[in-house]
Amino acid sequence: MNKTGTQTLETHRLILRPFKIEDADEMFNNWASDPEVTRFLTWPAHSSVDITRMVLNDWISHYEDGAYFNWAIELRETGSVIGNIAVVQLREDIEQVEIGYCMSRAFWGQGIMPEAFRAVMEYLFTVVGINRISAHHDVNNPKSGRVMAKAGLKKEGVHIGAGRNNQGVVDLCAYGLVRSEYTPPERHEPVPVTVRFAREADLPTVNLLRREVNDLHVAGKPDVFKPGFCDELRDHLFTIWNDPGQEIVVAEAGGKVCGFAILHHINRPENPFMFERDFLDIDEFCVDKNFRRQGVASAMIRFILDFVKEKGFKRLELNMWEFNRGALAFYEAAGFKTFRRYMEIME
Repeated sequence: MNKTGTQTLETHRLILRPFKIEDADEMFNNWASDPEVTRFLTWPAHSSVDITRMVLNDWISHYEDGAYFNWAIELRETGSVIGNIAVVQLREDIEQVEIGYCMSRAFWGQGIMPEAFRAVMEYLFTVVGINRISAHHDVNNPKSGRVMAKAGLKKEGVHIGAGRNNQGVVDLCAYGLVRSEYTPPERHEPVPVTVRFAREADLPTVNLLRREVNDLHVAGKPDVFKPGFCDELRDHLFTIWNDPGQEIVVAEAGGKVCGFAILHHINRPENPFMFERDFLDIDEFCVDKNFRRQGVASAMIRFILDFVKEKGFKRLELNMWEFNRGALAFYEAAGFKTFRRYMEIME
């Protein structure tokens, strides 16, 4: 184990860094004073910012210890501190850590904590040399379990009456991952990419990428999607091309189309149950597998967001399948927030 301590880590949206005493006001106001945030935690909500300063002084005093890991979660865009993630238990004899975290309620459900957890996990496995990472949550707090699963940990079971928090003695759901099962994210240098609206000559290449998307869906949900890429699917792209309510966006690198998105303007009139909904939907989205993790998808999202702003749309939506965890992580990192779910029971 390498005692490298709490080093600054960066992600798409976040800067994870050591706390400073100047963070006290934001920590108190954003999460430490909120009883809803601390509901399933082991410490009570802070009654004053003086308590927060006292806690921070204690944390800061430990940063010289290379075996101490405790990060402030700072939003890259605004510089606001919105939560923390830390090693709450370390066993050097077996090189195991337990992770704990909490965050402002205003940012729940946006994929921020899984993004932070993945960065911490990569650091602990690849730099510190930890062999096992674990985390636990109260069985009555399943949202925390979703954070652990999205970060890549595996559910291991439930320990009856094994924990105590602000609710009393509780059952704990255990998650964990060992280094031998961890796959670090691939690193690629960004490639120069141009994003533009498609030309008709691009459509055959776009269809090759649509075939990749279809194969992915067949592999993930073979009970739903039909194998093969039939002529009807191929020709449907030309129907889209001729539809004034839809746009095809392509990304080009090195003279090659390496990604595409299909945008669909949807207007749903008001009805007795819902107000009118007028929005832009990303109906299909794909990056060539040889160009992934090189900034292509992010460039496409930026182009689409500029188009949304230019046209005055109030919402940008997309839907995706639960099995596609890599896509989910990307969309959450890009700022998309889940606002509804489809669920099923399979017989």
